[in-house]
Amino acid sequence: MLTARRLKFKEVTTADLDLIAPYFAKKKAMIADHSILYLHMWGALLGTEYAIDDDVLLLRRNGKRGISYYPPLGRGEVGLKTHISRLASLGEAEIVLSAVPAHAVAEIESEYQVLEKETSRRWADYIYNAHDLATLQGHRYNKKRNLVHQFERLYPTHTYEDITAENLADVVAFMQSFMLEDRENADKNYENERVLHILAEYDRLPVIGGLLRVEGQVAAFTVAEHIDNTLLVHVEKADRRFKGVYQYINYRFVREQMQKREFQFVNREDDAGDEGLRQAKLSYCPVDILHKYRMVLKF
Repeated sequence: MLTARRLKFKEVTTADLDLIAPYFAKKKAMIADHSILYLHMWGALLGTEYAIDDDVLLLRRNGKRGISYYPPLGRGEVGLKTHISRLASLGEAEIVLSAVPAHAVAEIESEYQVLEKETSRRWADYIYNAHDLATLQGHRYNKKRNLVHQFERLYPTHTYEDITAENLADVVAFMQSFMLEDRENADKNYENERVLHILAEYDRLPVIGGLLRVEGQVAAFTVAEHIDNTLLVHVEKADRRFKGVYQYINYRFVREQMQKREFQFVNREDDAGDEGLRQAKLSYCPVDILHKYRMVLKF
């Protein structure tokens, strides 16, 4: 059993990511919170810390709303209830869980007394059928498909490349230029700084990426990771001066990745409550909007 005296949580650093990554595999959760790049992007802001005991990963957020724990994760496909009782041994009468996947809520409610449960649309991840995004087939994608074709016609010299050590400096230079466009939004500033940090450690992270060039210059790039049957897209930046550039990098990246690896779904994360972003994500016809929950358990 874990005890409050001997269980020590530590900040998640890049050096810890290889140790943590195996715990996210084979959970069928698909939520972005349960991924390495999410921890790398938002862990510092959320105050994320971790501990591993008896081959079980405990993650917690030590932030503005106090301490909350992710549902504990063992390696492989071991059930949640096998591990969640470990939190009782932390010596607290109540434990707050965060980032609880919707499919796990009923299991938790059947095993423990739930004092509070909440979710928010602004936390929910948008899940898409990968084939849909890679083909844009059908009437519902007419506008997207037209923008892709316009991009191809307007910029016939465009090229697509995987992000590699050879072109990474070009992506960094593009990102640095991109950041100069909007310095007023604190959240965007934080996100952009973290994207730069990801690029600085690109070769040490379990990531995949693609870039788009027009006339030899970077016009867009995207960075993602592959977990089980899902491609999680965490970063997508583009120069809006090129008509259709966001639609094209979205379409082309998923298409290229489907030729390299097997996955069925694409997770494009939440909309953070931004109405414009929400409408943009809805316009790609998600097959699911995956809610996440915050729950208070009584032990």
